[in-house]
Amino acid sequence: MKNLLSTFLCCLLFAGLALSCTEAPAPRAITRYNVLDSIPGEKPLLDKKYTPDNAAFGKLVTVTFKDGRVQCSKLPEGVTAKSDGKGMRFVSHIPGVEFRLSGRSNDGYFSVVSDSAVLVTLSGVALSCKGLAPLQIACGEVAFMQCAGNAHNFIVDIPAGMDTVKNAAAVSVAGDLVLYGGGNLSLCGSRRNALYGTGRVIVNGIQLEVENSRRDGISAVGGIAILNGNIKITSVKDAIKSKRGNVLFIDGNALLSSTGEKGDGVQSTNIYMYGGNVNIKTKGDAGRGFNAKQSVYMFDGALSVLTEGGALFAPKKSDYSSSACVKCDIAMYMRGGYMNLENRATAGKGINCNGKMQMDGGIMLVRNFGDCIVHPTIVDAHASAKGIKCDSAIAVNGGKLEVLVFGDGERCEGIESKSDIIIGGDASVYAYATDDAVNCGRNFVMNGGKLYAYSESNDGIDGNGTITVNGGLLVGNGCGNPEQGVDCDFDGNYNVTGGTIVSIGGMIGRSPNVPRGRQTAQPTVAWSGIELMRDKYMNLCDEDGKLILSYKLPRTIEKGAAVISTPTLAEGNGYMLTMSDTLIDGGSLGCGVYTSGECTTDAAIKVALAGIVTNVDAEGKSETLGIDTTKFRPGMMPPPPPGFDPNNLPDSIKEKFRAGAGTFPPPPPGFDPNNLPDSIKEKFRAGAGTLPPPPPGFDPNNLPDSIKEKFRAGAGTLPPPPPAGMSRRRDEGYNVTNIPGGGW
Repeated sequence: MKNLLSTFLCCLLFAGLALSCTEAPAPRAITRYNVLDSIPGEKPLLDKKYTPDNAAFGKLVTVTFKDGRVQCSKLPEGVTAKSDGKGMRFVSHIPGVEFRLSGRSNDGYFSVVSDSAVLVTLSGVALSCKGLAPLQIACGEVAFMQCAGNAHNFIVDIPAGMDTVKNAAAVSVAGDLVLYGGGNLSLCGSRRNALYGTGRVIVNGIQLEVENSRRDGISAVGGIAILNGNIKITSVKDAIKSKRGNVLFIDGNALLSSTGEKGDGVQSTNIYMYGGNVNIKTKGDAGRGFNAKQSVYMFDGALSVLTEGGALFAPKKSDYSSSACVKCDIAMYMRGGYMNLENRATAGKGINCNGKMQMDGGIMLVRNFGDCIVHPTIVDAHASAKGIKCDSAIAVNGGKLEVLVFGDGERCEGIESKSDIIIGGDASVYAYATDDAVNCGRNFVMNGGKLYAYSESNDGIDGNGTITVNGGLLVGNGCGNPEQGVDCDFDGNYNVTGGTIVSIGGMIGRSPNVPRGRQTAQPTVAWSGIELMRDKYMNLCDEDGKLILSYKLPRTIEKGAAVISTPTLAEGNGYMLTMSDTLIDGGSLGCGVYTSGECTTDAAIKVALAGIVTNVDAEGKSETLGIDTTKFRPGMMPPPPPGFDPNNLPDSIKEKFRAGAGTFPPPPPGFDPNNLPDSIKEKFRAGAGTLPPPPPGFDPNNLPDSIKEKFRAGAGTLPPPPPAGMSRRRDEGYNVTNIPGGGW
């Protein structure tokens, strides 16, 4: 490598980055919002001591395997060797020694222990060994392994009876290892791992292939860096695993596959992508593409992950463990590059983050085709398929994010945060899901960018706390009553100070959710109780018929509602609402939203904005809605009315709260249960309350058809529950190649 690498990479590669999980306060109108407390700097470089220099290894020892025997050349002073005929063990007390291996052995091995840096050159060698690592290196400094020229090398370890060696491997290294050169190396870890190192493993230019590793492909305690080359790994458990360090991708190509239960493509403390092309496929139940105990950082390069395994049920926890394309416990960050995540596993996730997520650039595509799963006997045991699931805040400040979730079942959501969701800058976000396309547990804030949200069977955007729109373009599509395009639990928590909003869906009462929070400064029009027809254009025009905004409807809702808010609207002015079949020369903002063009104004509904929110019904009757001052929290009982004093209640109210109220009242004075009138006794006779006997002349075999229908099989019983997730679903005929609005 021409650029000598600085010590910064070592610090980054092998030391964890601690990120705080402190919740961020509700953000204000800013273009960029950081939810992460720290983000790594530019692409790191490696320390000079990891840079191979063949000229430094001037003392050569050749080791040749042939006909089941091993031989070596004359040893320099300071190097000793022992051989049992099949293999050879070397001990070096001097620096600058190169061991060059060639030949073939079906039961041979090579071992070297060195105080100083050592170079092992593989020059067309094929080794296999039973119950022992065919290639063993223990080095006090850095061990270099070179694949020379175009030679192809094979290292295979073979089980010998009941093999119980915990870290058994085809190549076993105590210390740090650098793999480099233009040749080819094939490894097979039939006992456990293909390559195991107690220190750091750095791959720089080698063509490495690992086939059918019984456990892990490359496993290192200290950390793993892929600087260049081509890597192909197939393993039962983790393809690449760093137990206590980090994994970095700087350049090169990696094709990783895991087939076993809880098998990961890459498992590490932190995972960094500064470049390269990484392709991962997991087939085992609860497998993950990237699995970071702390964080995943994507700066450049391309990552493609396909997960196919199902979910695992843990009886002790009464819960499921699901697969995920990317799993991290602290943070997920993306600034550049390309990320393509596809989940086909039951109840799997595209991204499953226990902490925070921030996206400042790049392209991220998430596809989820898995269904939800519910335990047949344990009510609270279930798992959901989601596109992106975060326990803390999500901030999208830039780049393109597209999330599509097609699985059946409740909670099959597109983007979910238990905390805040903030969108701003030049971000383009597209979310399509069976359940909520976007679900926010606390504060949803739109400062800029574009967001399109479409739900098949629920809300486009479900805000369980506050919703604030300060800028950008927000388009929400709900499935119909009572699900809405933009759903805020209380209008008083919904504020609009700028930007453009288009929301279609159902209503709650006479109108949908509209922005009536105290901070709302931009007028809004709600068009309620109307018929929304797919592929028609819903138009908002000024009094002269000039188009302000048009939206091509992606679905049909018989009695729906639309909410429109743009900076163009002004209190005191008049406007028109209309539907049309076509729009001529419309200036498109994307996803069916247009801001210019010509449309018919026939049968237009006229509306005058007399306040901050105006609700218009299908017949053109308008009402002005003021600021909603209700401030009680979702899920709580509403507050008492003004002036309510629990210590000064009317007697009529106190009586209802007396001790025992709500229970059966005591019998009246003089009540004697043994001396009841005949009319009362009749009601309590034996069998009273059962079906009366049939009337005289009743013939069950000769009933009118109208009566027979009521007694048909199953009539009068409760209907079976609908399939999971289908109770409100609207099949609009959309799929991965045909999504509503067409995407940004």
